[in-house]
Amino acid sequence: MTSAHKRLLSLDVMRGLTIALMIVVNNQVGSGRMFPFLNHVLWDGLSFADLVFPSFMFIMGVCAAFSLNNRRLSKSKAALKSTYRGIKIIIVGILLTWIARGIHGVERLLEFETLRLTGVLVRLGICYIFASLIYLYMGPSKKLIATIAVILVAYAAILIAFNGFSLSEDNIIARIDQAVIGCDHMYHKRVGGDVRICFDPEGLLSNLPGIAHVLIGMLCGNLILKGKDDLWKVVAKLSLVGGGLIILGFFLNPMIPINKNLWTPSFVFATCGGAAMTLAILLWMLDIRKLKAQWLVKPSLVFGMNPLVLYCFSYLLEEFVWTINIGETDFPSWFSMLFGGNEFGSLAYSLSLVAVCWLAGLPLYLKKIVIKL
Repeated sequence: MTSAHKRLLSLDVMRGLTIALMIVVNNQVGSGRMFPFLNHVLWDGLSFADLVFPSFMFIMGVCAAFSLNNRRLSKSKAALKSTYRGIKIIIVGILLTWIARGIHGVERLLEFETLRLTGVLVRLGICYIFASLIYLYMGPSKKLIATIAVILVAYAAILIAFNGFSLSEDNIIARIDQAVIGCDHMYHKRVGGDVRICFDPEGLLSNLPGIAHVLIGMLCGNLILKGKDDLWKVVAKLSLVGGGLIILGFFLNPMIPINKNLWTPSFVFATCGGAAMTLAILLWMLDIRKLKAQWLVKPSLVFGMNPLVLYCFSYLLEEFVWTINIGETDFPSWFSMLFGGNEFGSLAYSLSLVAVCWLAGLPLYLKKIVIKL
């Protein structure tokens, strides 16, 4: 980690904010009892909830640019280090799913034939590895921008040519996952009521635009590195880049719909643009104006210091809480009922889990302990 990275409070705050918001979004109680903006859009479109995970991938790319520009390491050593870290994240992601199953009964630990092999951490690991390697050997150059464009154009062409925009098991993304990892090891997406189909929103093919997504974050990280002595210019450039990407994303939307499940190019542009704009605002607030926004900074830094560890903790905590019953009611629903059993109750429950995770991370923050995955 470079001194520039340490100096920029905004990076750790944004990283922590995204993790805290991921916990909020992932822990709503019942789709009919949550604020619509905290619910993922079923297919085409964009809600606030759909912005959180891509924002974390973007900031991961920004921070990766800082570490990959560490000249104390050769390219080959940096490549090995990045690959090793990505593989660790992938393994932890699969183990996390496996352990979570065990919380619901020891016998489920032996049901390997239905263990999900994809997911948030698996996507992060895969995209981190390939984006890091591309960035290391291509550098923040016009060639890298061209590579991002080629990836996204090729991916869009595949979607157009092979039924990629349909919400069905015949979608090319679902078909590849079914052929490579099998339907039993995939997420089954709810499409209405109790109806689910074999479609994974973190599918193998859609890692392609995910790689481009992280690369855009890396380019923005390099922009910060180059302008670290004049943060006003950095804020201006990030704002221009962010605004341009948002416009491009919504311009493409009629032709290539913004869709999180498919991670479409328009989704990449719109969400990277929003993340860049958010980072620009935080840079202005915290690193230029030095605003004393303790209500924002202190809680965020706890999550920002150990983001993936606290995400894993929240995942297991969520699974454990659902095993608790108060009478004949599961604990999340019971807790939600204390606050009206409506949208406010659902939000209160998710915020309570954020608070528990924050308390779990606080000793690590106070002792400056960083657990890297």
